[in-house]
Amino acid sequence: MATETPSHYDVLQNDKYGRYLVANKDLESGELIFTDTPFAVGPKPDTPPLCLGCYIPVENTVCSRCGWPVCGAECEAAPAHRAECALFAAAKVRFQPVEDWTAAAPQLDCITPLRLLLAKENDPDRWERELAAMETHTAARQQRPTWAADQVNIADFLVDHCKLGSRFEKDLVQRVCGILEVNSVEVPSRVGFSVRAIYPRLAISAHSCVPNIVHTILQNDYQVLVRSAVPIKSGETLHLCYTHALSPTIVRRDYLLESKFFSCECARCADPSELGTHLSTLKCQKCDNGVIMASNPLDDEAPWTCSDKKCQFKTSSAAMRKLLGVVQAELDQLDALEPGPQAIEQREATLNKYKSVFHPRHALLLSLKHSLAQLYGRVEGYALDDLPDLVLERKADFCRLVLSTFDVITPGETRMRGMMLYELHAPLMFLARSEFSAGLITQDQLKDKLQEPVRCLREAARILAREDPASPEGITGQIAQQSMEQLLASLDSL
Repeated sequence: MATETPSHYDVLQNDKYGRYLVANKDLESGELIFTDTPFAVGPKPDTPPLCLGCYIPVENTVCSRCGWPVCGAECEAAPAHRAECALFAAAKVRFQPVEDWTAAAPQLDCITPLRLLLAKENDPDRWERELAAMETHTAARQQRPTWAADQVNIADFLVDHCKLGSRFEKDLVQRVCGILEVNSVEVPSRVGFSVRAIYPRLAISAHSCVPNIVHTILQNDYQVLVRSAVPIKSGETLHLCYTHALSPTIVRRDYLLESKFFSCECARCADPSELGTHLSTLKCQKCDNGVIMASNPLDDEAPWTCSDKKCQFKTSSAAMRKLLGVVQAELDQLDALEPGPQAIEQREATLNKYKSVFHPRHALLLSLKHSLAQLYGRVEGYALDDLPDLVLERKADFCRLVLSTFDVITPGETRMRGMMLYELHAPLMFLARSEFSAGLITQDQLKDKLQEPVRCLREAARILAREDPASPEGITGQIAQQSMEQLLASLDSL
C-alpha cells in the first residue's frame, strides 16, 4: 500500500475556491500526493434497489432482520449495513416492495445521508475536523425541487418515521444532504455499479476542466489515492476535474452550475476553440470556409457565430443546447447497446450522419470515435485477426486523435490515456506484421515499426499499474505488461 506524505500539500482559502489545496513541493508526474478514506459510502440518488452491503442490483431479496435490500447473509452482516440495520429494525421501518426493481427507488435516497449522520455520531472529532466546514449552498438548494423531495424522503422519513428526532434535527439532515450533493464523488463499487462517497480532502481540491491531479479508488475499502498527472511546481493549485472531460463547454458549465453551484471560468471554458481542440466547434452550413463557435463561452446567452468574417451566420445558445441534447440522446441509446457488430455499425452510421454538422474533433463525434477505438478488435465479426488494414488504420487514427486531445484537456498520466495507449498498440502491431508478410518492408524495418507498440504498452503498463488490480484498468495494465514482454521476446527472436 502506498504511504501517505502529508507534507505534499497545504490547505489554503480564498473567495474563488473556498478551501483548496496547493502543492508545497515540486511534484513529479505520477507522484502520490495523499490518500483519503471516505467518511461515508452509499447509493446515489435515484438508483434502483441495490444490496446495501455490496451494491449489486437486487430483486425481492431483503435483510432478514430489517427488511431492506441485501443480496444474502454475508451482506446482512456487512459493516456498511450493520448500524442502519439495527436502526430500521428497532423502528420497524421496512423497505416497501416495488413493482419494477430496475426503476429508481426514492426509498434508498435516505441511506447515504443516514450513514453520514451515523458516522458523525460515531466520530464527532473527525466530523468537526474534516466535514463541518464543507459548503452546502443551502440558499440555492432551497430554491430547487430536490429540496422539497429531500425534506420528505430523507429528513421527515429519518426523523419522524424512523424515530430519530432525539438524535438528529431536520436542519442537520438537510445540511448533510447538501454536503453530499455538493461534495460527494461517484465511485465504482466492487461489482461495478456506481455509488457515491464523501472524501474530506478530495472534496476540497479545486476544479479545472484541465486537471493536474488524478485519483484512483481502491475497490476493497474505497480508499482514494490522489496523484499528480503532470509535473507540478511548489505553490501551484491542485486541480481535479469535477465533470466529464470529453464534454463540450456548454454541457460542462451547465452540469457544474446545476450540480456544484458554480460557473466555471477556467482557461478551457473561456476559449471558444477549447484550447485548439475544437470540442465545441460546428461546421458552418452557410459557407465553406468558416466554423461556428460561441462568441463568448462564459456568457450562457451569447450568440454562436461563424468564424468567416464575410459570413453573417449566427445562432442562439438555446438552439445549440437543443442540438446537443438531441444528438446526445442518440449517443445514450448507442451506449445502451450490447458490445457487438450492431454497436460498431450504428456508431459508424451516426458518425457519417453528423460529419457535415460537427467539427471532426467535436466532443460528440470524438466520444463516438473513442468508443469505436475500443470496440474494433473486441466484438464478434470485428476481431483483430479479421480486420482489414483499412479498418486497422481507422482504429489507430481514432486512438491517435483521442490521445492528442487528451494531451490538451487531461494532460499527463491518466487512466484514459493508459487505456487508449493499450488500444493503439494492437493495430500498429498488426499493420507492421501485415506489411512484412506482404513483402513491403524488411525485417529490420519491421523491428523499427514494432518499437512504437512496445512504447505504447510500456507506458500503458506503467500508468495502469497504479490502478486497483481488480479493476478493468488494473487488469488491462497487467495484460499490457505481459503483452510488452511477449512482444520484446518476439523481437529478440527476429
